[in-house]
Amino acid sequence: MRNALASRLIPALLVLLFTYTGFSKVFAFESYQGTLMNQPLPHALIRPLSYILPAAELLTALGLLIPKTSHLALRSSFILLTIFTLYIGSILLHFFPKTPCSCGGIFRSLTWAQHLWLNLMLWSLNLYALLYRKPFLHM
Repeated sequence: MRNALASRLIPALLVLLFTYTGFSKVFAFESYQGTLMNQPLPHALIRPLSYILPAAELLTALGLLIPKTSHLALRSSFILLTIFTLYIGSILLHFFPKTPCSCGGIFRSLTWAQHLWLNLMLWSLNLYALLYRKPFLHM
């Protein structure tokens, strides 16, 4: 059961997560880009980030589906979740003067605390999968 959870269920959950969040940014791109402009980030980074984030999410989801790239994609997922979780944590610690959510879909309705708990759960599951998943060659 441990290997099934780490090898199949958690990556499947992450595929759903990153497919949903990536496409929600792509399909509402102008709105997403507009909320990114209100983030406490240098404006020179906004345009590249508006393309990089959804691309990284969708490429991670795709990579999780391909056996030969799934471990690398699991690491990518872990990095993305770490960055998003640290960002949310810094928002809750009031490091930024304004904190609009550039999340898509149902995630937009979460409070920052709820978002942090969700990210921590997903981050933990991702870590579990990285630690307990059998490598592709040994499946």
